[in-house]
Amino acid sequence: MKVSPFPPSISTPFSCVKSQFGKLHRLKRLAIRSCKVSIIPPPPTDFDFRNEILSVSTAAIAETHPELLDLAHNGTLVMINKSEYGPVPSWRSGFVEPDSIWLIGTTHTSQESASDVERVIRAVRPENVVVELCRSRQVLLFSLEFMRIFVEIFASFL
Repeated sequence: MKVSPFPPSISTPFSCVKSQFGKLHRLKRLAIRSCKVSIIPPPPTDFDFRNEILSVSTAAIAETHPELLDLAHNGTLVMINKSEYGPVPSWRSGFVEPDSIWLIGTTHTSQESASDVERVIRAVRPENVVVELCRSRQVLLFSLEFMRIFVEIFASFL
């Protein structure tokens, strides 16, 4: 484990706060302790993502959900088993980590992508779904029509 390169303490020489009556009060200097951080170096320059990650991912998908193998073979679906990357650090023991993470590559203009996402959700039945949207599509999240459709779709999974 490497120690963070950031300074061990941060202080401001003239930290003041104004009271409700307008009087300035000098605050004590704040010191922040350094913390140990685990820094994993990037993969080597000759690291081949397709051969290293996708072969393991495809094998795991074949074992757990063979009906999704076509998506794994064309690179649309990747499954990452968290156990392959070591145990959960002791400082995160209070959290429940997912056993696996499923990544689906999509385009928002494709009906095929939408059906791929639906297939994966129906097969895997995940506890959580995270969606990354481009800025132009983020506005849709706040529309009432979208919320109605969203509730209908996910209610069908229950």
